[in-house]
Amino acid sequence: MAEAVSEDLKETPLAALHRELGARMVPFAGYSMPVQYATGIIAEHNQVRDSAGLFDVS
Repeated sequence: MAEAVSEDLKETPLAALHRELGARMVPFAGYSMPVQYATGIIAEHNQVRDSAGLFDVS
């Protein structure tokens, strides 16, 4: 199913990087934000547990 794109959504400074890394972007608080990546949620969880995580709220 195709995702709807709204021209009203703002983008954070890291939006292009998120897309480059395969993020699925969704609307959140007026912004296009990454919700998950192609590698899957388990890989994301392990990365945060083993290294660090960053939530882009810029």
